[in-house]
Amino acid sequence: MRYASIAAVAALAISTPALATGGLQCRTTDRSNIQLDIVIGHGSVSAITGVQMSQGKRRWGGTAGDPLIVAQSWIDGQRLWLDLVDAQGMRYEGKLRATFNPKLKGRPALGTLVRNGRTYRIRCVEA
Repeated sequence: MRYASIAAVAALAISTPALATGGLQCRTTDRSNIQLDIVIGHGSVSAITGVQMSQGKRRWGGTAGDPLIVAQSWIDGQRLWLDLVDAQGMRYEGKLRATFNPKLKGRPALGTLVRNGRTYRIRCVEA
């Protein structure tokens, strides 16, 4: 029985995936002052696990902000796509489309954020 318990613990330790996280901070390049803080889980695949957005003093997502839901996302070595909606899934809060640029220092992602009918240029760097 003792050996079975040790074997069970060892099997769980081996089978439990290690989940490393990283992050990106995205900011609009104009004076609109929109910022996205993105948490990315790196396991067998990369996945966006959390997002907070702010514009001036207003916040969405996280514990202190209005609810913000990741409706869909895609991240790989070339691009970052992220659609954010309100808590009811009825209104887009933002649509981010960016491409990683390995030729620039720090390999930033450059693209656009569509929010409230306006399109903003955005730059994302590792946080």
